[in-house]
Amino acid sequence: MEICFEGVGQVAATFKADGGEVRPGMAVCLTGYGAVGPGADGDALCGVVLGGVRGGAAAVQIGGVAQVGYSGAVPKAGWQELACDGQGGVKTAEGGLKCLVLAADEGEKSVVVKL
Repeated sequence: MEICFEGVGQVAATFKADGGEVRPGMAVCLTGYGAVGPGADGDALCGVVLGGVRGGAAAVQIGGVAQVGYSGAVPKAGWQELACDGQGGVKTAEGGLKCLVLAADEGEKSVVVKL
């Protein structure tokens, strides 16, 4: 039996896509009121982009279970503090957003987290 967390408790909002390339699956940070962008290394995580940018706007998952890439050491299972890594993924970071890490794929360099 395969375990699947996809779509559990998903909460999304539409934001203005600001600065740099914003693409599906990317971890993003707030860049201003109602705006998100890729963010720099260590910036506070806002959510994960769900779809492509249309008309300068993007749907961003801000709650529930999401899959996102990571850099550095694989985040451990359980509650971890995560921040943007400046490359569209997340990394463990003291003072980051507290997320529940549910699964990791070290080959794909991705984690499944509850935002």
